[in-house]
Amino acid sequence: MLIGLKLDVGFAQDEICRRLYGDRDILAFLGELGFDAVETPVGPETETDKLKEHIARCVGSGLKVSLHPYSEGTVFNSLYFSPDPNNPCRRLHERFLSLAAEAARLQQYPTVVNIHGAAGTDKDPREFLVDQSVSFFAWANRWCQQNASEVSVTVELQISPNADEPRQRIGDTYQELLEIEERAGVAVCWDFGHAYWNTRRYGWPLYPPEALLPHVKHVHCHDVSGGEDHQPLVYGAVPWRDFLKLLRDHGFDGRVILEVPPTEFPKAGGLQSLIDSAQALKDARESLAHKG
Repeated sequence: MLIGLKLDVGFAQDEICRRLYGDRDILAFLGELGFDAVETPVGPETETDKLKEHIARCVGSGLKVSLHPYSEGTVFNSLYFSPDPNNPCRRLHERFLSLAAEAARLQQYPTVVNIHGAAGTDKDPREFLVDQSVSFFAWANRWCQQNASEVSVTVELQISPNADEPRQRIGDTYQELLEIEERAGVAVCWDFGHAYWNTRRYGWPLYPPEALLPHVKHVHCHDVSGGEDHQPLVYGAVPWRDFLKLLRDHGFDGRVILEVPPTEFPKAGGLQSLIDSAQALKDARESLAHKG
C-alpha cells in the first residue's frame, strides 16, 4: 500500500504552499514524513511541458506519480465523449494517459489515472449519462491495454450534488460504480469523504456492497469538519481506518491519497496537521500489515 498526497503542478512557487512548508524542500520533506506518492490534479488548462517537469521532479525525489483529471462543466467531460479521434474529451484524456505512461516509465512502477464519471444537468436522462460514462471508461481501458499496460484507469465515487443543485454526477452511488466497473472493465476509486457526505445528506449506505470491494484499487482519504470536506485526518468524523481494514480484507494494495489541498492544513493546526495525518496513515498501514 502506497501513501500519497495531493500535489499541484507549480507547488514550489505557490504562495500557500510556501507559507505552509516554510523554507523546506517540499518533496524531500514529504519523503521524510513517509509519503511514497503524490497525486496531481490536471485539467484542460494544464500545460504538457510543465506537467512533464513536475512528473520528472517528483519521480526524481522518489515519489510515484498518479494523475487526477477534472473536467466537470466543460466539453472535455465524458458527457461529451465519442470515439472520434478529434473528440475534445478523447483528445484531452489521451494526452493525460500518455503522460501517465511516461510517469510509469520514469518511476518503473505502474500508475493510475483517476477520473470522474459524466456530469450533466438535472434535465439529462440518467441512463444516457451512465451510458456515456461507460463508453468513455471502456475506451480509456482499451487505450491503456493497447498503449500503456502500466497505466490503469479508475472511476471515482463522486459526491452527490445538494438537493437544490440542478446537476447530476454519475458514480455518486456504489451501485453505479459497480455498473460502470462491470460494463467498462475499469477499477474503482473509493473516496472516503464523498461516501461520508452521501450518507449524511441522503442516508445512502456508508459501506460499499461486497461485490464492489475487490474492484477498489485506489483511495482518496480525507476527513470532514463541520460543513467542510477534504480535511486533514485529525477530526475523527470519517471512519477511514475501518474503511482501510475492510479493503485490506479484500486484497487491496493500491494507493491511499491524502486528498487535502494546502489551503486546508492551516485551518486544522498548520503543518502539524499534515504531520499528524501522515503519521496516522503510516500507523494504519503498519497495523494492517501486521494483522495481515
